[in-house]
Amino acid sequence: MRTLAIELLPHDPSLGLYVAPHIPTDKLSNAIKDYARDVRIPEVLAIYDGTLLGSAKDGAVFCKERLVFQNNDLQDPQEIRYDDIVRVNLKKKFLRGARVLLDVNRGRATTEVALDFSARPDAGTHVAHFLSEAMLKDVDFGRDAPAERPFPSSAREPRTDRHAVEDALDRLHQAGHLTREDKYRMLEALDE
Repeated sequence: MRTLAIELLPHDPSLGLYVAPHIPTDKLSNAIKDYARDVRIPEVLAIYDGTLLGSAKDGAVFCKERLVFQNNDLQDPQEIRYDDIVRVNLKKKFLRGARVLLDVNRGRATTEVALDFSARPDAGTHVAHFLSEAMLKDVDFGRDAPAERPFPSSAREPRTDRHAVEDALDRLHQAGHLTREDKYRMLEALDE
């Protein structure tokens, strides 16, 4: 996940995006104290400073398995695991700004959550791209690939194991043998 953050989230203070290890200490400290209290500093991959004055007391903290964010002080902080995200959609606002809308699996229901990028709409584009990839990535990447799961003996025709296919496509993409676009096309073909 660290590699994905480095590839897709630019370290660009003008966008409010800071990628570890170059995150200013004061910004990281403010984010953790204000809305990301359960986050330990070593697990932080990147932050988004959503404030106009640069305090980082609103925004998002991206970790290995989750993100924690708060759009403003009137909202409670939210924590979302990447593997609970089922859809990412970037919505540009009519006059200014952008929102990244996430459909999040919450047990038996899917809820929509919005990350606000009014201060820096271009950062929303990068974050949406990162989250789209992070939701597909095996969070435990780096451990050995899971053993093949046998088909049930009662099955007459084997079914495609979507998780195994996604893992294989991720490994091919990481190794440089498969473009991101082709990976998505193959995943879409599974849904047809």
